Formats: sequence, structure tokens, C-alpha cells
Amino acid sequence: MNTHRYISTLKYCYCSALFVLLAASLKPGFAEENLSRKERLTGFLVVAADRGFVGNEKIIDEFELFAKGRNASLIFVTDERTQKYLGAGVDRLLNNGAERIVVMPLFISGADPRYVLVRRLLERSKVAASVSYVRPYGESVIAVEDLADKFRQITQPADTSLIVVGYGAVDNSSEQKMLTDWRRIVEKAADGFGFSSINVLMGRDKKDEEGERLADGLKQRMTDAVGGGVKTVVVPFHLGPRFDGMMSFNAKLKRLLPKGVQFIPDGNMGSRAADNKANTDEYATSVSLGLAIWMQREANRSQPLAAEDVGVVFLSHGSDFNWNETMREAVQPLMKRYKVEFAFSMADQSTIERAIRKLEQRGAKAAIIVRVFAMEDSFRKPIERMAGLDIEGAAQNEAGIGASHHDHGHGTSSVPAPRIRTSLPIQTVGGLGSSPLFAAALLDRALALSKNPARDTVILVAHGSGSDHQNRQWKSTLEEIAEHMRTGKGNQFHTIKVATWREDWPDKRVPWIEKVRHMFTDAKKEGGGAIVIPARTTGQGPEREFLDGLEYELGSGFAPHPLFVRWVDENVKTGLARFAETRAASINEHAYSSSSEAELWW
Repeated sequence: MNTHRYISTLKYCYCSALFVLLAASLKPGFAEENLSRKERLTGFLVVAADRGFVGNEKIIDEFELFAKGRNASLIFVTDERTQKYLGAGVDRLLNNGAERIVVMPLFISGADPRYVLVRRLLERSKVAASVSYVRPYGESVIAVEDLADKFRQITQPADTSLIVVGYGAVDNSSEQKMLTDWRRIVEKAADGFGFSSINVLMGRDKKDEEGERLADGLKQRMTDAVGGGVKTVVVPFHLGPRFDGMMSFNAKLKRLLPKGVQFIPDGNMGSRAADNKANTDEYATSVSLGLAIWMQREANRSQPLAAEDVGVVFLSHGSDFNWNETMREAVQPLMKRYKVEFAFSMADQSTIERAIRKLEQRGAKAAIIVRVFAMEDSFRKPIERMAGLDIEGAAQNEAGIGASHHDHGHGTSSVPAPRIRTSLPIQTVGGLGSSPLFAAALLDRALALSKNPARDTVILVAHGSGSDHQNRQWKSTLEEIAEHMRTGKGNQFHTIKVATWREDWPDKRVPWIEKVRHMFTDAKKEGGGAIVIPARTTGQGPEREFLDGLEYELGSGFAPHPLFVRWVDENVKTGLARFAETRAASINEHAYSSSSEAELWW
């Protein structure tokens, strides 16, 4: 018996055995027995393409981590015979108390023919509960980072021609649709690596003689994609067949490699450069060892959130113990309603991730990062990237990671840092900007210090920026704050003026110090005094140093103040509203035209 016929026969035997074993393995034990009524109300139906014994076992391992404490079932999709097991899986969820079913597609592409099939089978079943679909695994930041992990194993990416190979198409139509999804993921994962060239190819889900002919075509396409004058690395990224250590799509792919081309092995992510060594991890997947995180994250995203479910990361600049404690005390009232963790830093990812991990441990189901900085755009884009919002959120279509006013020109790594992988969906809100609450609190400071508002001049001063453009934005924001103050009781003052210190840039701050000191002279000429109010999150800045020798009253920043508590609370509520919006969007059905049933696998 030749090798191809042997593999085909073994594949058929495996399939027959699979259906027998599946009925025994997918028992209600996959759904937790000791669940509360609330936990039973939502049934999670994870659907995945059949990968063969080793591949399926890996998915089962990940699913069992996810299913603990949930009403959940896992179904492997093959062909029309899947209808039987799909029905049994849905019935288990319903019998366990589910009133709504959330389908979780463990597919890289929503155009995968087996996903198209399972949707058709579900629609045909007329399930006695509402059915919604979360987005496929491939549309998540987890998928992007799983692929980026493989890229991080490649030394000297600028001298590398990259070939990423997927799997699962059954015809030209499904291949083109799936390639569109794969290219999007590859583009996001490769951003910042600087590869010499990137090609994305697709392996066909076919067998026997036709499969061999298509394999020859894939080999030729890899040969055509080999980069001239640079090394070429092939990176498999798929959830394709893995019957055992030898019988897998990856093993076949290795045999098809053009001469001199390197191959990223599965397993040991991030621990070695690309080479041609055999993979010693027989049970590794070709995608991720942490698919449970994706399942947990999508489950959390699909559920309505109450206040007690939300974790809040309070992100502020930070300083010494006294400064930090002032900020902690300022939000003490909110700590009775939300799980709050602090991350005092200039958006340091390790500090933020530490807060996220603590929220996970405390049982949070989502996290809102509140940026407590003076400007609305301060650190927004770096935080969106580390939280994966550049992949999944409103920021996904914005290019680049812009510098904030606090960016002092520190160098960045040549290899992009990993994003934070967490089971918690994340939103980020904040930046004081010209918030009316901020303005009202600063007005309170000024009124408390003034003995004769009709004669006094209020001078709002802020940090400022080294960039002339950004400094103009600072000044414009201060003018808006001043206008908010004037429309309130601020019209009692003789005048309200604004200035920035540009305090971290010595060559640019001197003229501004002189401008502020001239404001004092003008105030004195007009028979009044000067009240200096720092437009800061808390405390004061360099006012005493820069205004040495002058007489004035000095206020302090936003916190602590009742309006500061209200500002943080309103931002948390904004984050909750965004979660509700993304939840509604994430369960919308994906419109993919399906292939005919005859074209589907097996």
C-alpha cells in the first residue's frame, strides 16, 4: 500500500472512530454541573474544525480551561454528519438551563467552509433559544499576537522574505475570501517588524490525487515567493490537520519547502530563532497554547456588565508616596462600587499589565483604563495598542502610534512589544482636556483664594509641550477651560489668563516664564492681585521656582475634589457604554456566501 493510500485509509478510520468517541466524550461533563442559575442562562457553543486526534485534544484541553464555571459545549465540524453532534451539544446547553446561546467560532476566517457549514446547520436546527455569534478567533487581538509571537523568533526581519501559510480553503472562491482575512491578520502582526517582503498562501482542504496536485501547486507558489538575496522563512498559521506528530499539515508543508527555506516550528514560542530543527513538542498547535484566553475574553465580551463586574485601572503620572496617596484617597468613594487598581506611570506597559492581572484575580470580567492626564490624547494611542484596540476597537483604522506631550524621545525596540493578552475586554477613556468638571473645580480653587475677585487676575498654568504644535493645543485647551470658568462664577474676576510652562524643555520655557511674570506686572498695574491655578491632575508644578520673588496666591490641581470623583465615575460609565456598543456589534452575524455542500471537506 503506498503512503498516500495508507494515509487516506487511516484518515477514514479515524473519522469513523471520531464519531463514536465524540458521543462519549462530549457529555454534560463538558458543562459544569454545579452552576448557579445566572451561570446557566447563557450557553456557550464553541465550534471548531476537526483537526485529528492530537489537534483536537489540544483544543479540548483549552476548552476545559474555559468551560469551568460555564454552561458550555464543544463541537468539532466535519461534514453534514456534524448535524447530529451539533444538535446534541445544543440540547445539553438547553437542558442545563440556557435561554440564549452564544456561538464561539474557533476559526481564523469567517469564510472557512466548515464555519459556513456549521452556521447553515444551526439555522436549519431552529434552536429553541436566541442564538448569537461572536466574531471568529481570527478577528481578535489574540490571533494577531499568536502570529506575532512566531515573527519574534525570526532574527534580522529586515533581511527576511516572509511566507505565511494558512489552511482550509476548498475552492478558488473560499480561498480568495480566506486569503483576505489572513492578509489582514498578517499585516497587523507584521507591523513594525520591517520584513523585506511578505506573501500569504493558502493550503487546500483536499485529499487523494487532487490534494497531491494542489500540494504541488503550493510548493510552486512558495518557490515563486522566495526572496532574492535575502533569507526566506515560512511561518505556518492555521488550525489544520494534526493527527499525530507525523501526520499533519505542517509535516506535509515541511516536505514541500523549497531548498534553503527556513521553517518556524510549532511550540516553544519566542524561545529560539527560525531553523529547520524537528519540533520536539508533539502536542503543540500551529497557532496558540492559550486559546482559552480567547474563549474567556469573547464570553466576557458577550455578556451584559454590571458595576461589580468592572475593573478600573486608574492610570496617572505618579510621583512620590505622598502624591500617589493623594490620588488614591481622591477616588476612595469609587472603590466601594468598582474594583480599582492603580498604575502610576507614564503608560508603562508592565505596570498596566500588573494592574490588569490583579483585576483578573479579583474576578473582574472587563477592564476600563482611565487616563488621568491633563490632555485627552496623552498616551491614548500607546494604550490602545497594548490593549489591542488598534486591532479590535475604534482605533483599528488609525495609523501609527503618535507621541504624547510626555514623550521625551526614548528609543523603541526594533521588534514590536507584545500586546497584553488578557481574558478581560478593555476600553480606555479619560484625559481631562477642557472638561467642564475640571474647569469648575479649578474655579472653586480660585474663588476660595480670592479676597477681591473684581480686581484679581486668575492665571491658569499648565505643563506644556516641547512640540510647538502640541503646545498650541495645550494653550487652546486652557482657553476653553477659562471660557467654562467665565460662564460660571468666573465672570466675577477681573480677567482670566492662560500660559504653559513648557517645563521639561529649558530652552523653550524661559520665554514663557517671562510671559507669566509680565502678567503679574499687568495685574498689579490694574490694582489687583494674582491667583495662580495649576491646571494639573493634582497638586502643583514648578510655580514657586519660576515665580520666585513675586506675590501671589497659589492654588492646586483637580484632585482631591468631589468633582474629580464625579469625573472619574462619568468616564467609567462612558467605558461601560462602549462595552455595550461593542457587545452589540460583536454578535452581529458575518455575511459570507457559502459554498455548496458538495464542495465542503470530506
